[in-house]
Amino acid sequence: MSLPIGLAPFANQSRTDHAAVLVGGALACLLGYVGAAALLFGLGALDHGASDGPRRVASAVASLACWGFYAAAFVRGRGGPVTDAFVFPVATVALVPPAFRWIAFGPAWGAFRDRIARFLFRPGLFVDAAALVLPGLAFAAGLLALWASLLDESAIDAWQREHLSAAFRREFIEE
Repeated sequence: MSLPIGLAPFANQSRTDHAAVLVGGALACLLGYVGAAALLFGLGALDHGASDGPRRVASAVASLACWGFYAAAFVRGRGGPVTDAFVFPVATVALVPPAFRWIAFGPAWGAFRDRIARFLFRPGLFVDAAALVLPGLAFAAGLLALWASLLDESAIDAWQREHLSAAFRREFIEE
């Protein structure tokens, strides 16, 4: 069973390069999350018993840093065309902040059970998800739109030929 074309990396990229993009995205997310919390509220604001507001602000900054990193990786042709645009950032912002809180402040098993038990009935969970995804998604879309607007058709074609595999171009670009 092979990797779906949409999840394939950019052309001419080693596995080490691909892994470096993932590590870089995780570090950008972590630095944005911890940095925003420490500068604006103090690191204790991320503790499990702290209020949700500061954690959501730190999450929004982490989202901007993470999606911005992946947008830059996309422009440079590192990572993967679909994975940089959506898969990696969503996975990174979903895993890095909770992992940091669990490492720094210990596991919050009660909160974990509550989130699973009342997943569909807890609006705060959806607010947390929106704080993690929407700011970064809008930021990355804006960055990529700005970048694309600076390129002419020949530059776009050259970028596609250089960074996208023939199978990806055939499947998603060519009509």
